[in-house]
Formats: sequence, structure tokens, C-alpha cells
Amino acid sequence: MRIRKNASTAALATVLLFSNIPLAMADEAIPAAFSSKPIAVPLGGSAVTPGDAKVSKDQAIELAKSYVTIPDGYTVDSVNLSSNSYNGRGVSWNISFRKLVEGKNVGNINITIHGMNGKLLEYYFYSNDLDYKPSYPPKVDFKGAKGIANEWVARLNANESSQLQYNDSLEQSLKAPLNGSFQYSIRYDRTHNGVPFPQNGINIQVNGDGVVTQYSFNWDEASTFEQATPISDEAAAKAFRDKLNPKLNYLMLNDVKGERKPIVAYTMEHPVLNAATGEVWKQGLNSNFSQELEKPLTNAPLSESPTSNLNLTKEQALEKVSSTFKLPEGIKLEEASYNESTNPITGEVQSIWNLRWNDAKDDSTARRGTNIWASVNNKTGEIMNYSRNNDIPFGEQKPVEPKVTLEEAKAKAIDFIKQQLPAYTDQLVVDTAALANLDYIPTEQKKMITAWDLSFKRMIDGVYVNYENVHIAVDKATGDITNYQFNFSNIAYPKQKPEVIDLSKAKELLLSTNTIKLNYVLPNQGFGIMPIEKIRVMMAAGELPPGSDTSDKEAKLVYVLQPKYIGENYFLDAVTGQWRNSSSGEVMSLEKVHVTDIEGHYAQRELQIMLDYQALDVTDGKVNPDASITRGELVKMLVIAMNGGRSGLYYGADRAASFKDVKNESPLFAYVENAVDRGLIQRGKDFNPQAIMNREDMAELIVGALGYKKLTAYANIFSDKFGDADLLKNRGEAALVVGLGIMSLSEGSFKPKQEVTRAQAAAAFYRYLEKATELGNRYY
Repeated sequence: MRIRKNASTAALATVLLFSNIPLAMADEAIPAAFSSKPIAVPLGGSAVTPGDAKVSKDQAIELAKSYVTIPDGYTVDSVNLSSNSYNGRGVSWNISFRKLVEGKNVGNINITIHGMNGKLLEYYFYSNDLDYKPSYPPKVDFKGAKGIANEWVARLNANESSQLQYNDSLEQSLKAPLNGSFQYSIRYDRTHNGVPFPQNGINIQVNGDGVVTQYSFNWDEASTFEQATPISDEAAAKAFRDKLNPKLNYLMLNDVKGERKPIVAYTMEHPVLNAATGEVWKQGLNSNFSQELEKPLTNAPLSESPTSNLNLTKEQALEKVSSTFKLPEGIKLEEASYNESTNPITGEVQSIWNLRWNDAKDDSTARRGTNIWASVNNKTGEIMNYSRNNDIPFGEQKPVEPKVTLEEAKAKAIDFIKQQLPAYTDQLVVDTAALANLDYIPTEQKKMITAWDLSFKRMIDGVYVNYENVHIAVDKATGDITNYQFNFSNIAYPKQKPEVIDLSKAKELLLSTNTIKLNYVLPNQGFGIMPIEKIRVMMAAGELPPGSDTSDKEAKLVYVLQPKYIGENYFLDAVTGQWRNSSSGEVMSLEKVHVTDIEGHYAQRELQIMLDYQALDVTDGKVNPDASITRGELVKMLVIAMNGGRSGLYYGADRAASFKDVKNESPLFAYVENAVDRGLIQRGKDFNPQAIMNREDMAELIVGALGYKKLTAYANIFSDKFGDADLLKNRGEAALVVGLGIMSLSEGSFKPKQEVTRAQAAAAFYRYLEKATELGNRYY
């Protein structure tokens, strides 16, 4: 069984407000439900004793039992007290209940009780009962789940209910589930004077049986709210248009059909605006937001690209490193290895010398002193990585008196790049956002940092190359380069960017995927809208434990861009202006697909579900439900139904096609190959994807999807009382699908060669999902 973890409440609220990309909640249903794995409650903070809490341990346990029903067989497994300053929670009791059956753990309940006021803060329920079977469709739909969540809020949060507002962001992107193990996420935001404050609020998850599996309450009573008069919505929209600065990026998609080539996309950072002025809010996520165009180090390369036929010896590789970096006296070469690997995208063989030095006197000090690692490209002679690590025991670290300023380090790094990478100086720009993050580090912590870290992004003719960059660390005391990473691929990016749509058009399209919202936010609370780089630096320094808070409790009034399409991964093709899937590159619709020819149709519900997951093609606003379905279309539909959506169906260029007529570049390739891997179809010469699917072949696919293919070999156990039994290739397959109610007879006959319509296929697959769930065949 595959269990999917859920995002934390804080992270979810952050994404809904400030994410620069749509939240990838995936095309498929979230399979947590009754079997949702419990999520550890982040602790952090300082050590506490029971005397620090007004609520005793026994009282906390009794309160937990009064808030939620503890099923029979569950007993207290552990209780601990912790201090967590996140959202003003302070001291809290964490209580774990467990159910054992014959020594095996079959369920857990985790409950967190506020140590001062006894309020329920967290609740997680996990069951691993093998006898439990979900139902499809779920017994409770979203409306029913929302009603259950409302009851919990009314019962547990009577004092806060007047300040709560339902957040419909997830509901707007909700699709009908494709399996019975499904969780509905319900979110309520705290408000002040009617304005949402999403960093506080309530998250509830309800499974398809109507059971609450998760409850999270975040509420900081110490928060205050800025008094300000916001500009109008119209003025805010104009301000966003003026401030937005879309950028061009090269993307390499994982699931693209055929040869993988760079694709140019428009992307943008989401500014947060001061609601009173309309100016960019220079705090939190926005502190490094810039509208300035970044320029490369030089307008033209300083040299030609290096040759790639050197074939360095070990000694030559060592000379490359020792002549470039200042190695400490007494350092000894401990290891030298030669490795070859094949680039999965380009197919080229890459050869690297890996080198390691150490100044240890004996084995007992091997982990102490100086360690140096380096790698050199055997063909070009380029140094790919260099890392010098001085192991200083914890507690012996001392503040570093900087003799090299940040600007001096930056200049040194640029000079180093010009010397080592002269062929790429026109493709590297200073990562100003990374430099801005240094301002977040408090003065005392900054003194403990031994080196200035500088990053340079790769940009070719105004197009950024994702994940390709150069990192350099300059020692603050000596000015030596102690870390160097040259992260360039050998992908053949175009020297000149293609013709792209107008920047103003790109702005409008990117803005259209967001809703402008007026919100209150705390600048640096928990994950708030603090840049992740800052969080990592402060956590690594020990200053910001997980869940930490800052002393600034005044929430500011801001305008934000909230993504509309939370359940999708997509990007804007800069050449065509179309929305495309971030994995496969397929052109896609962000809006829910609506057609004009299924209203009142007997299979309207089933067809709409397939349309929601874009399993059926639409032409001129019509799906043509009574048209015959092709073999390729039907296999695509079945695989999507079994997979719980379209995501995760990836087959690279190295996958040999199972059929001559469904090659790697075919839009059906991933679906057909997945059907082969699942044993639904057998490899052969031709698949005939455009041929019309008949009833007998559809029955074979459905039986394979249920996992009963081998069973059909025992023909004697199946009824063959069909008027046309002699026409069937496999009576067992027909008997199974008819006996299970997935397909039906017509006047006592199965009619194996009758063509299948799109509506008939959608209805059959819906019934397949019902039976697969009932029988325990869960494909998620």
C-alpha cells in the first residue's frame, strides 16, 4: 500500500499565499484517508518540566479523550511535554495512543493539548487495519466532508468561530476521486476585520468514510494587526502589473515524449505589496525581490570553449588542482579514482578524476584536520568541484574577524571565474537574491561564518538555465577559495533564444492564473513568508529551531497573488503562449474541462470524471460520447484510472518501444508502455492505436487490471451461458466482467466484436473502480 504524507499546516498556508509555483497536490486523489500515516508534531523550543504547565499530564489525557472518541483497543503509548514557540503555542502535552493486535501495531492516534489552557491543538489518526476496505465512490462527498468539519469547528472552537473564514482554494481545484482511499482537506483562516490571516487558522482532513483523520489548530493570541487603509483592488491589480518581471527559463522535462530538448518558459516571482502604498513589501519573501535586469559578467566570452580530447593522466589532474588552489603544507593525497558515466539526456560518456587529500597523522585523527575533495573533467581539464573542509570540533569554533569584505570576495570570485571559465563569462550572472539573504543572518551569527558564499546563475542570451550555476566560497580571514562548484551540463542549449510572445502578454497570462488577495501576514513567523534560504541558514546556526517564532507579532496588511490551480503542475510556453504540463510537456487546460454534448447523457458523471483528468480529447467543445473509442484512447483512459491520475507516468528516451507503431515520441507512448509493464497488454509488432476497440478486448484489459488474468485460464469454473459463447476467445474474461457487473449482456449475448463507445468505456471504467476498491485491488 502506498501512503502519501500530507504537507504541514504552516507550509500549506504559505503555498496558498506566497508560492511562486502552483502547489503540486497532483492530478490524482490524495490517498491518505483511513490509512493516513501520522505526521510527527514539530517540537523545537526549550526543555520544560511538568511544573511549567498548568494542565497536568492526567488532565491532558482526560481532555484528549473528551475532545475525540478513542476507539476500543487503543491505549496510551507515550506522553511528553515540550515547548514550541511557533504561533504562540508555548508548552504542550503530546499524547500517543496505540492499538496492538497479536503484538502488531494496527493503529495510532497522536494528540497535542495546550499545556496552559487545555485546548486541542493537533490530532492525527492512522489505521493499518487490513480488514478495512474503503468504498468507491466514497461514502461522503466534499459537501458532506465540509459539514463534518464545520461540526468539529463549532464544537471545539466556539470562541474563535466568529473570526474564522472558510478558504475555498482547495475546493476550487478539487477533482472527483479515482479510488476509495481519499481525504478531503478543509481549511479555515483566521480573520481580522474580515481580512484573512492565513498563518493562523484550522486545517481538517476527512476521509471518504466521513472520519476526521487530521485536525490542526494554529492561533497566536499575542498577534496584533496593523491599522492601514488599503488601496483599491483595481489599483492593486495595476501595481502588480507594473511590478511583475517575468523571466525566461530553459526547462528540461522528465516525461516528455521523444528526444528531450530544452523548452523556453516564462516564469515569475510573486511580489507581495504593501496594501497601503502598492509598493513592493521589502520584508520576508520579498526582501530580495528585484525588477532590475541581471547582466552577465562580460558581453562576450573571453575565450573559445575548451577542447574535449585531453584524456588527462592522474598526475595531470593533480597538477590542475594544485596549480589552481592553494593546498596546505603537509597535505597528502589519500585517494585518486577514475570514473565514467553516461549522461542520460545526451548519451555522452563523461569521465572524471576524483581526488581526495588529508593531513591526518594517523587513523585516529583521520576525521580531524583538513580534508580536500576535488574532481576534474578528464576530457576538458575543467575543475568541476573543489571543497576544503577544516574540521573544528563543536565548542571550539570561534568568531572570525573578517579581513576580506563581501565586496572583495565577490570581486575575487568574478576574477576566478574569468580565469577558470573564460568561455562562459557571458553566460554567468551574479545571484543577487543569494547575496541579499546574507542580510538575514544576525550579526553574532554572521561572525561565526568562516567564508563568504557567492553564487552565479547561468543565463544564455537572456534565458536562465534552471539548476546550472557556479558556487564559490571565499575564506573571510585569508581570502582563499575554499569551495568551488561548476554545475554546467553538456546539454546543447541554443546560442540565441527563439522568438517568444510579448512580455506584456506573458504578464497577463501569468497573472490570470492568480487571484489578488488582501491578507494579513507576519513577516518572519515560522515558515511564514520567510525565504527558505534564510530558514536553512538560521536553523543551521542553531538560532531558529524548527517551529521557531520571532518577536515581531504585528501582522502587516498586504496584497498577495494566490494561485488558482493548486492541483496542477504547469508552465507557460514562452514560444506558443500555451499552458503545458510540467512533466510531459503536453498542452493542457487549466480550467475544468466542460463540453456541450453530455448534458443529460446516461454516462454524464463518468464522462466528466474522465474529462477532469483529461483522459479524453475534446474537439470544438465536444467529447462525442457516442463515438467509437480507439484502442489507444481506451488504454490511456484505463491507465489514468488505475494510476489515480496522469502524474508519475514517465518513460525516458532509453525505453525501447514495445510496438513499432507507438514510438517514444507518440503522446500515447507512456500509457501503452505502462499497460505493458502492468501486464495488461503483451509486446508485439503492432498495437494499432487508431483501431477501434471492441468489447472483447476491453474485457481482457479490465480483467488484467483487476489482476485476474491467470484465473480465466480455468474455463470450467465460469458460466458460459452466453448466446454467442462460441464466438469468445476467452469465456472466463467475459464471465468475470459480466458477473461483477462491470459490463452487461445484450439480449443474452456478449457481442465480443461490437465496437465500444467513449461513454461505454467511461461507464465500464467507473464500475471497474468500484469493484477494484471493493475487492482490494488498489492502484495508488
